[in-house]
Amino acid sequence: MTSPLTPQDTPFRLAAIDIDDTLLGTDARISEANAHAVALLQSRGVQVVLASGRSHANMLPFHRELGLPHGPILSAQGAVVRDSFDGVVWSARVHSPSMVATLTQRGRALGFAVQHYGLDEVLVDSTSPWIDYDQSRNTQAHRVVPDLLGGAIDDIVKVMWLGDPGAIGAVLAEARRDFGTSATVIPTDPPYLEFAAPNTNKSMGLIAITERLGIKPEQVLAFGDGTNDVEMLSWAGLGIAMSHARDAAKQAARMVAPAGEHNSSLARAIVLALT
Repeated sequence: MTSPLTPQDTPFRLAAIDIDDTLLGTDARISEANAHAVALLQSRGVQVVLASGRSHANMLPFHRELGLPHGPILSAQGAVVRDSFDGVVWSARVHSPSMVATLTQRGRALGFAVQHYGLDEVLVDSTSPWIDYDQSRNTQAHRVVPDLLGGAIDDIVKVMWLGDPGAIGAVLAEARRDFGTSATVIPTDPPYLEFAAPNTNKSMGLIAITERLGIKPEQVLAFGDGTNDVEMLSWAGLGIAMSHARDAAKQAARMVAPAGEHNSSLARAIVLALT
């Protein structure tokens, strides 16, 4: 019988794991296989960090479900790193108020619902089927305000446009042309177009974490599936894309999880990384 591996059997000290369509399956749950594989990582002495476009509060339930110890959580596409226990901010990249106003006004003019991600809240000033759809996917309640631009907007880390996927896709090139140097334009799930501060991505959040913890890039694993995972997958010592990942993620990663059932792709990727 083969003895279990010890922490010394892997060169990796940290694993960054995307949430949607990586940790979570098509049913928006953590499969038993994925949970077991994350526990295996921890048993090998690898620190697990969740890395998502979600807000910090929306990520905490998954951190707790996995039984992860106190440590950093990377949220808002890498714009924010906060401690899972006390919420202390390790790093934050915020938009300038003028860019928040410009993005909000353009999104409204194009007919999209607009959200602001602050450090502590997700703000909206209207309701729509797309706002309701987003709320249905997240545990943190939106805070409805009279006007997104009617109060302080100096701590906004992400502006999001929500709308019909065809309409979102139709404005992507325009958004990149007009805002590509003043914001990070991030297409994620089809109804979403997200705007973070310039030079913001998950790899920048990971750099903030690894520099603080004294971990080298070659000691980092990264697992993801989407275009918002590209920088993280290419920066990490070993980036592994899910078997169902978008082409950009597969091209950025050094490895792709073996083909198989969608909801256990992360488990197969972790086994691949540790063998």
